[in-house]
Amino acid sequence: MVGVVGALLSALGDVLVLGRPCSGRDFDRASGRVPPHVVADPTWRSLWNGAGLPARRIQAGTVIGCLGIALLQWPAMRGISRTLPAGRDRRVAEASAAAFAVAGVLTHQCCGSVVLAYRRAAEEDPGPDTGTRRAPRSATPLLALSTAATLGALATYSAGLTVSALRRPSPSSAWPSVVTPLSSVLVTLLGFGVLPAPIGGFARPASISIGLMTSFAVTAALDRRRGDE
Repeated sequence: MVGVVGALLSALGDVLVLGRPCSGRDFDRASGRVPPHVVADPTWRSLWNGAGLPARRIQAGTVIGCLGIALLQWPAMRGISRTLPAGRDRRVAEASAAAFAVAGVLTHQCCGSVVLAYRRAAEEDPGPDTGTRRAPRSATPLLALSTAATLGALATYSAGLTVSALRRPSPSSAWPSVVTPLSSVLVTLLGFGVLPAPIGGFARPASISIGLMTSFAVTAALDRRRGDE
């Protein structure tokens, strides 16, 4: 349940940084958000959704998201990993949980920096020159690296849980552990892009956090069920 609260906080941070009332498809395209004098980087186009939001809201969302990951999601993932039998699987899960926390915090910081840079670019006077400008790129390489590291750490953590579950004597009691954080995140990442307005524009930026929230909730429910049995 600690993880559920942490994912809820990071989802709130995501919404504060990027959320707006639109469909998931319009969010991905940043429809109506990219200034005409700027050529948007297709990879990070959706981050232009935050360009029209107040700077303090973006900063608050960045801090809230980082706190949710570092103070709540990481201890929850580490606690789940300690339910595994002592050995390599547990060590891998604990290490990947720590890597996820570090990379996730860095990703939120970089995302906030990029959105603030886009906000400044949107406010700049294009002047008499009618030519277009490239979108700011100062923090996007680090954002790409930290995002890949976050998803890679989450995949490693999930694989550790799955492998440990499949090694148990009774597959019938182990199969729920296959519902890992990565599988939940992939479902939300792939599915939230088709959500209609206005919910799509708020749920889409929080896709990863909502997927993690679902995974933590399922884990808590199954743990309570096993305790009752």
